[in-house]
Amino acid sequence: MQNVTFHSKALDQDMRLSIYLPKGYSTEQHYPVLYLVHGYGGKETDMIEGLGIHLNAERLTQAGQIDPLIIVSPQMDNSYGLNSSPVYAVNDPGDPLTTYNGMYEDYLVKDVVGYVDSHFSTLAERDKRYIGGISMGGFVSLHTALLHTDVYSRVGGHSPALFLDDWSAVGGENGLIRFLYPTEAQRQERDPLIFAKDMDLSDLAVYLDCGQEDSYRFYEGAEQLNTLLKDKGVQTEYHVRAGKHDGEYWRSHLDEYLIFYAGRTN
Repeated sequence: MQNVTFHSKALDQDMRLSIYLPKGYSTEQHYPVLYLVHGYGGKETDMIEGLGIHLNAERLTQAGQIDPLIIVSPQMDNSYGLNSSPVYAVNDPGDPLTTYNGMYEDYLVKDVVGYVDSHFSTLAERDKRYIGGISMGGFVSLHTALLHTDVYSRVGGHSPALFLDDWSAVGGENGLIRFLYPTEAQRQERDPLIFAKDMDLSDLAVYLDCGQEDSYRFYEGAEQLNTLLKDKGVQTEYHVRAGKHDGEYWRSHLDEYLIFYAGRTN
């Protein structure tokens, strides 16, 4: 496990990465990379140290079910991974749940991937580069991968924050929607449920899942996206399982996630 700080050109900020290297990691071998994005109010250590996905990865690798892989969890703040402003800004520095503006999409796609490929022994090709996340991180991953199919080959949205028209759980009409979709034109550009309709996604594999008792009802958006993708002929799978919008739900399905990303049959 490594915790790294590097300077992001896109944000002009020092940013943190939490990195898991597989057992027996060697610079003489090259590895696929899974980028995992935390949820709103979370941090980069939530995915590896918090959920313990590296333990699942080691067990599945030893059992021959997945290929050895590098896992990288980047600091994404409460940004939704958007290029929301050319200038980095914390909207309310005293509030841990405040939103963050900046060129976060460029940071994730260009700076993070570039840093990892230049500092670790990666298979630096889209077929061996995957991205996924929980809640906000699910939105970030889907938004990013659908727009950058040249960078990522597989994407997972785990309880992804795909909002339909009910914003009551996130501040109503004066809450998150004003940051995420301040205008209808920006929603057309940012909402995966909208822009995916016009994208060529034929070379992308998509995994969606959500708990039946998800307090945000994100299973509704996930189901809608799955239907849209299936109608386009995209390789997609969708699972609704018992569980809530919490760590217990995600932790209980880490094996399935890893097998989707790096399974030996892929």
